[in-house]
Amino acid sequence: LGKFITSRSHQSSSRLVCYYNSLAEYRANGGKVRISDIDPKQCTHLIFAFSDISSVNRLVPRRTTDLNRYQSFNQLKARSDLLTSQNFGNYVQFVFFTPKQIFSMMVSTQSRRAMFIQSAITLLRTYGFDGLSLDWKFPAAAGSQSDNKQKFTMLCQELKAAFVNEGTQTNRDRLILIASVSAEKAVIDASYEVTQVAGLDFINVLTFDFRGPSETVTGHHSPLFQGSQDTGDKINSNTDYAMKYWRDQGAPAHKLNLGIASYGRVYTVASHCGGVGAPVSGPGTEGTYTQMEGLLAYYEICPHLDGIQVQLISDQKVPYAVINNNQWVGFDNKHSIGTKVSYLNTNHFGGAFVLSLDLDDFSGHFCNQGKYPLISHLHDLLVPGDKNAISVLAINTTFDFHSFSDYPHYTTTTTTTTTTTTTSTVDPDNFCSGRADGLHANPNDRNSFYNCAHGRTYIQYCATNLVFNPTCLCCDYP
Repeated sequence: LGKFITSRSHQSSSRLVCYYNSLAEYRANGGKVRISDIDPKQCTHLIFAFSDISSVNRLVPRRTTDLNRYQSFNQLKARSDLLTSQNFGNYVQFVFFTPKQIFSMMVSTQSRRAMFIQSAITLLRTYGFDGLSLDWKFPAAAGSQSDNKQKFTMLCQELKAAFVNEGTQTNRDRLILIASVSAEKAVIDASYEVTQVAGLDFINVLTFDFRGPSETVTGHHSPLFQGSQDTGDKINSNTDYAMKYWRDQGAPAHKLNLGIASYGRVYTVASHCGGVGAPVSGPGTEGTYTQMEGLLAYYEICPHLDGIQVQLISDQKVPYAVINNNQWVGFDNKHSIGTKVSYLNTNHFGGAFVLSLDLDDFSGHFCNQGKYPLISHLHDLLVPGDKNAISVLAINTTFDFHSFSDYPHYTTTTTTTTTTTTTSTVDPDNFCSGRADGLHANPNDRNSFYNCAHGRTYIQYCATNLVFNPTCLCCDYP
């Protein structure tokens, strides 16, 4: 990372890495967040989410229209001194394999890893990105190969070596390599050789979603410290334990970024129940724009806080509120963010990352606190006086939809055109809307096919000279 920082006009004391989910462009009006809505001066690094891995182990765009988005995203550099990276993870799918097996296939042999690495360098350089972020949830997840822990290490080391070599040969700043990693002790132990992956430029620790929508009692999903009611495995499910565990296992503190969610986890409770540990009847009602049970963007929370008493969980240093009589929501606000920044500075951690730009009040119309109130507050605390020093990492990230901590999704609709008969115009970005999960032929391109999962559309490509065969659901010779 040092090579990139030295090219900037100012040095910043900490990193503030911000994710942008390109799917936010498909939300309902009022909630749409386009690349043009991003203020690149609020973050030191920006991450573009998401991208895919093809059936031949290549890094590819998730949607054909993403190629234009890549260009627009990297044009943000003209508005600041910024770096960009691409982020990909394990929401992508190979033919015949579940999401948890995608990375297992790609990392399984040296030749497959080499194919992926070379394609990543080509894509990143072609579209002006400055790095890549790995987001594998998680190398040793249930159903994974027994040696995935070691294979993840190999992938990290081979990517770093290739980035260094390519930078040296081309006399360019080398590409940055990042990974987002679990904050749960059991997953860390099973999935990562910490000292062996410490060569990453920095590491985003997912210090949120410690609790998900399947909980039976209320609790905050991103506590700073252990709570008085935590028992069993929950005593380790907090930011403090996770950050120090990564450090104590051998990750340099200055490379560790603390995760902050710009969304809250929501539960439905009885109207008379409001404390931590109260019984819940299920996940909270979905938001108008995010449309996901048990989750609300910060801009969907703040309009309900007028006249509501926001409670501080004193031992965990994070707030919650009961809105609409029976919706218990744990979230971060400016006060708790300030506490977390003080914590990371005291412990000499490298910085913070936010998931995500598009879940903060991007327009300033919802919270009456200005645009991006959480992220701008974070920036003021982490990099005061450094409004012009920005490093955009356009990193395509993908997440595992079988995990309760899946990134918020957004519903989309297919446009229909009515003449004397009603017909449906195929939108490549929304092809899977209303279609069954699985593989489907692309009527416009025999060399590619659609992979549908939970209404989401993923386009994948056959190898050169092969076409998709709907009979066997495979790539075959024409």
